[in-house]
Amino acid sequence: MRLLKNMQLIHRPSFKSPGLRASLESALKSVNIRPGRKEEIEAIEFSVGSLSYPSLDKPIRETDVTYPVDPPFQYVNIRFDGSELVYSVLEPPLSEDEKKCMAVIERSLEKLISSKIVAIRPEEREDFLRMRFSDIVRMYGLPLSEAQKDRIFFYLRKRYLGYDKIDAIMKDHYIEDISCNGPNNYLYIYHRVYGSVRTNVSFEEVELNRFVMRLAQVSGRHISILQPIKDVSMPDGSRANLTLGTEVTKKGATFTIRKFREKPMSPVELMEYNSIDARALAYLWLLLDYKRSILISGGTASGKTTLLNVIASFIRPELKIVSLEDTAELNLAHDNWIQSVTRNGFGAEGGSESVSGVSGISSKAPGDIGLYDLLVAALRQRPEYIIVGEVRGAEAFTMFQAIAVGHACLGTIHAGTMRELLSRIEANPMNVPRTLFSALDAVCFSSLIRRGERNVRRVTSIIEVLELDPNGDLVTNPVFRWDAVSDRFVFAGKSHIFEKIESQLGVKEETLAQEMEVRARFLESLRENNVRDYAFVVDKIHEYINR
Repeated sequence: MRLLKNMQLIHRPSFKSPGLRASLESALKSVNIRPGRKEEIEAIEFSVGSLSYPSLDKPIRETDVTYPVDPPFQYVNIRFDGSELVYSVLEPPLSEDEKKCMAVIERSLEKLISSKIVAIRPEEREDFLRMRFSDIVRMYGLPLSEAQKDRIFFYLRKRYLGYDKIDAIMKDHYIEDISCNGPNNYLYIYHRVYGSVRTNVSFEEVELNRFVMRLAQVSGRHISILQPIKDVSMPDGSRANLTLGTEVTKKGATFTIRKFREKPMSPVELMEYNSIDARALAYLWLLLDYKRSILISGGTASGKTTLLNVIASFIRPELKIVSLEDTAELNLAHDNWIQSVTRNGFGAEGGSESVSGVSGISSKAPGDIGLYDLLVAALRQRPEYIIVGEVRGAEAFTMFQAIAVGHACLGTIHAGTMRELLSRIEANPMNVPRTLFSALDAVCFSSLIRRGERNVRRVTSIIEVLELDPNGDLVTNPVFRWDAVSDRFVFAGKSHIFEKIESQLGVKEETLAQEMEVRARFLESLRENNVRDYAFVVDKIHEYINR
């Protein structure tokens, strides 16, 4: 719909046109609503029962929670139905009369078009829609109570300004991923507490094709039978992969959305999930203080970007950060920060166009700006820290060169073990020699692990990269490891990077070890005092730094 654009050209309605009025009268008659009738319109009661919140305290089979998403109209219930968990979106039902009124209003909104065009700013879209809604209700004297008006407007706002059927899911801050595998199939979500769960939401075939095209359009992209696959960045920062029709996905159109978390996870929240402990975070904090480079490695959905965002919150507020990403995922409370993102080009190179439409598969087109280009530009911007959202191509060689000459770099990469990491780094398209890789200081390995009935994320190890031995093998020190039996993190007792810092900067190894313990106690105190919100935690970290 036209109302969905960030800056829209929308026709201002005119109620004086006889032709327009005739069209609206026709729309009114088509749903058997008599203008100005006085009898009340039936309403259906909406009740969600008692509210509770997701918790790991109960077994999966006893799960039955209902929590608010956007009250008073959007709630979610998660319960075990005998075979699996089911995520149900709860929204107020409309009576038949209310549905007829809504059909009149929707048809009227589509017909209220004249030659006068007005620009609508994002913050004014809801007010504009509400004004048009009120005009139509008043003009036809629809006998709606205030509660019914609010209920019908909720559905209009969800359709025109929101995400229609998945609007509540998109607003649920417990949701990480949304997956639609085709028409007439229930959507699946990845819940932060319960993991992968089936929903009660599905799309019909034509409806799904339209919705996928709409997602592409609101993201400023085009998807078609010619280019049936598209990676997009949605207006709220979420990432989506879209496919259209049955060209490449035989069941029909699909979409997968990786939601952008508006409020980033804080170090304290990561500790509460037991993904990492306070001492390991304090160790990483110290490494950043001394401009050491850290790579976060792991499989898909293992929490790499979340951990990267968390440890970046330890960087001193006055120091300059330049981040490079394919899709903007980092969300830092840092003023001295340049956030760079790649750009797809226009047209095709050499007259031969790849029609996939997927970043990383299509051939380079004129105007393409990739991670390598952004990294070269970043080195000229005098950053104190360079953050690469995901290291996967030719930019890796330049990044490790930057590390070798003294730039502090952070980044993520897909690899589950040190052996896998070296295999990826040394092979095409990265082609980083082991001598250059040894300039890195530490690697954090993160994994998605099944424990009991649930999947959990754990930083399984933090490994210091020390040097190459005479045989060309990498010498490492596993300074932290996760013990699977006790579900605790074990410190090896000695950091060789602390030794390096002492030899290079004169700071005693014992002083660094003591400071690590002090910072660990500081983070634990935040947890004990219930300081969890990202902004508050970052403020406390800055207070500690500047004390």
